[in-house]
Amino acid sequence: MADLVPRPPTPPPPTPTTVPQAIADITALLDEISYKLQTLIGYYIHPETTPTQIKAFEPRLLILQERLNALSKLSYIHLSHLIDNSDQFSSQYLISIIDQLLNAALGIQKVFADHYDPSLHKRLPFSTIWKTLEYRMEQVRLIPHRSPSNPRRIIPEEQRPNEIGRFCSGALQMINLRDKGKISIVDRSNLSEADQRKMRDFKGVFLDWECPECNFKVHFHVSSSTTSNIHSTDEIHQHDSIRVQYRSSFLAKSHLYLAPHSKTLGTSTRRESVTVSLSKRATASRALRPEYGCLFCYALGKDLEFGRTTFATQRHLAEHLSVRHRKPALPSPLLHRFSVAINGKMAQERLRWDVNLL
Repeated sequence: MADLVPRPPTPPPPTPTTVPQAIADITALLDEISYKLQTLIGYYIHPETTPTQIKAFEPRLLILQERLNALSKLSYIHLSHLIDNSDQFSSQYLISIIDQLLNAALGIQKVFADHYDPSLHKRLPFSTIWKTLEYRMEQVRLIPHRSPSNPRRIIPEEQRPNEIGRFCSGALQMINLRDKGKISIVDRSNLSEADQRKMRDFKGVFLDWECPECNFKVHFHVSSSTTSNIHSTDEIHQHDSIRVQYRSSFLAKSHLYLAPHSKTLGTSTRRESVTVSLSKRATASRALRPEYGCLFCYALGKDLEFGRTTFATQRHLAEHLSVRHRKPALPSPLLHRFSVAINGKMAQERLRWDVNLL
């Protein structure tokens, strides 16, 4: 009977990590690659001119550094309040960065070994970095299975009860492709002069999208069967002197919980005179009531605060987006997940944008 060849012990699984910790670990490895690149340039090339083939690694590493810096600004707890499977979504960006760092480490080592010092093929100066990157890759691949930002995997609209001043569960449904809104035709008497001009010029009809969870509604214009819902209408909103365009779908996704009038204006236990008095003030007070929140500020870790990250009007929201979020560019996950265009351009050209930063 042949001797059994013992199998090597199975390596233990990688230590669990979170998206923020993975970003910090990957950033440290990128710094090591950059430092080693400069060391090799100083030892083998300086004071001669660095060849283009080697110099090309520097901007590539800088771009990856900028991406990691942008990712580090996100609040992954807040992001889990907004989108499904947020850790899985975020980890995809880290996997891409690690893959590019692996290629960069291998490429730098090869070009110096091929052109300056053949012994580097055996000495493998990037071996430790390479193995550590592979370990980080294993850690990041396990993040979606653990979902550390949302361990119970509760969908966003069910994580917390609706509350005035917070994103409505109806908005969270919209963000995550679970639109349950109701549609109704807007009576002409409720249209502005601009809306009525649009009706005269382009025909069609205005529809209200009504949130199934609160008192919010937003109207939009449709003029053909191919653009007959809030997700496909080609209507674009823009305010004078504000360098932002947006669609009604973006407003629906950004709206805060608005209590029904019966809750806002009093209960049945209050005197009728008080209810009537409050009803007369409803229109005036509505202007001071926040209806929209900045999804981007919230995803970046800021709390919802009236006048800073929540706003009473569409114009105020657009002004905020123009001032705060056109430059510097938003982190890639926000651009992709919330359908943000830059000067009309999306990462994937065929996709429809919800908001366009000009």
